[in-house]
Amino acid sequence: MSLLTRPSFQARLSALVIQRGMKRKAKIPVTLLKNIPNVGTVGNVISVHRAYMRHELFPKRLAEYVKRYTGPLDRNKIAEEKEQAEAVEETAQSTVSHNKIHNVALKNQELIDKLLDVKTLVFERNVMPKEDGAEGDSQALYGSLTKTDVVKQLEEVHGIVIDKDALHMDDKIKSTGEYTCVAKLMYAGQTTLKLHVVPSKADS
Repeated sequence: MSLLTRPSFQARLSALVIQRGMKRKAKIPVTLLKNIPNVGTVGNVISVHRAYMRHELFPKRLAEYVKRYTGPLDRNKIAEEKEQAEAVEETAQSTVSHNKIHNVALKNQELIDKLLDVKTLVFERNVMPKEDGAEGDSQALYGSLTKTDVVKQLEEVHGIVIDKDALHMDDKIKSTGEYTCVAKLMYAGQTTLKLHVVPSKADS
């Protein structure tokens, strides 16, 4: 008996043919209900593996199974369904955007309330000796005072964490005196902090 006529070989051959046929049918057409990067946009009909549709796309309402053809193609209905799907997607995106804005507004309002309790920040700095005949009470600093110093004191002393880009003040304060720093926070308004730059105790 030759190898080709053996029952065991024919059984294996049949199984292989069936497996290959199943692999060819492993992908199925689905209609996208939402825009998916690198996959497609709302209304597109694409081919995906059954497992991907069953475990990922369908449970998350990202796609639906393509219905079998049951009659003449109704282009108006297809266009209407696509428009409805796009409207649903737009509404969902709008809701997400609104929620993000709401959360940012709440967080920034809390920051504003905390900053209102601070009112004044005092910074001690080493100063240069005052020249004879110099007018005024201000003294030149060794170095300067910047937004980074304000952010650091707010966090370390008052427990307030704020981005320095939200602060508006002189880029570099180089002498003692009183200054202002405006904190502007999106969706929450602004508040003004007073900065007092004084000589360190070692220089007084």
